[in-house]
Amino acid sequence: MIIGIDASRINIKRATGVEGYSTNLLLWLKKIDFSEYKDGGKYHNQYNLYTPQKDTLELMDLPKNFNIVEIPFPRLWTQLRLGFELKKRPPHIFFVPSHVAPIIPFKSKKIITIHDVAYKYFPESYSVFSRNYLDFTTKWAVKNADKIITISHTTKDDLVKFYQADEKKIKVIYLGFNPDKIKKEEINKEKWRIISDKFKIEKPFLLYIGRIEHKKNIANLIKSFYEILSKGFDIQLVLAGSRGFGYDKIDSLITKYNLQDRVVLTNYVSEEEKNHLLHSAKLFVFLSRYEGFGIPVLESFYAGLPVVASKIPVFEELYGEASLLVNPYKTEEISVEIIKLLKNENRQQKMIEKGKEIAKRFSWERCAKETLELFCELDKEKIIEKHLGISGEYAKQYKEMMDK
Repeated sequence: MIIGIDASRINIKRATGVEGYSTNLLLWLKKIDFSEYKDGGKYHNQYNLYTPQKDTLELMDLPKNFNIVEIPFPRLWTQLRLGFELKKRPPHIFFVPSHVAPIIPFKSKKIITIHDVAYKYFPESYSVFSRNYLDFTTKWAVKNADKIITISHTTKDDLVKFYQADEKKIKVIYLGFNPDKIKKEEINKEKWRIISDKFKIEKPFLLYIGRIEHKKNIANLIKSFYEILSKGFDIQLVLAGSRGFGYDKIDSLITKYNLQDRVVLTNYVSEEEKNHLLHSAKLFVFLSRYEGFGIPVLESFYAGLPVVASKIPVFEELYGEASLLVNPYKTEEISVEIIKLLKNENRQQKMIEKGKEIAKRFSWERCAKETLELFCELDKEKIIEKHLGISGEYAKQYKEMMDK
């Protein structure tokens, strides 16, 4: 089977969000479906990785059955250049890990991952063009994809709610995370001194990791933090992430409450810096109003950090057993619950133990294996369509009967 993948979003140096998903999935697919033969041989598949620029594809040491297809184009690469390439030379399966697929008709079976529909909940965080483009491409995916992958049941429910998607077409495959290679007791004190000096971290601190933007509810986090300080706690708040939509208002809020020496803005942090922050913080706080998954929560669980998160559907689905969930719109509730947790070391320890258990359920290896299984399942349907002349629901029923 030839599997085509849109590899335009692979970025190992800054593998976060959709780029992180695309990169880690491919890194594990090449381990699982490795072959010494260019066509995959008898037991493996052949992969075509489509990219506008080969130098940006940072997957080193690819097996022989992974082929990079470089197709440069100045603009609208997905819709024009990639679309025409797939129309001319369609693979058996075409997989889009990053939401947007070419709308030009082509013969491949199509699998598209939709991570979230945040633009529906926070339209003000997107330009008019981006909002309309995401809405249009999601409608197209719901109608034309043979299978849709969502990263949580919450996103699946959103697709049914907003786009009346066929639930049978949707497969939920949870994301993984990259466990850090050091333990809390193995933290290099000299390295931490360098990092803490760099970011001016001088006190015990609460930690947030993610983009600094409006939809992440950073404003309410800062207001809650101010209330915690007013109760006499001598701590800092570290916001580790790049600046996003609404950052100026967040910066103004920090100035308004005179928190310049209490709120640390790191901007983007390296993996090493992030791991040291996770192992050195008192609590992890993640008060987003909406998420598709929330990998930083998993990273915090693994690092042995108690988590305070917003009480939203996806966190109730995935992390409610081990997190303290709070109403993200009520700053007083947030501050009161954080204070209670800071004072209760026994509860912290129980949360840490439960968090570590939950973290074991998620891995990129498992994500890749389930994705590969979906590729193979869809290929069986394609073979049935081609050789028996039946398609759609009949092909699925026939495949299920043969599998038994």
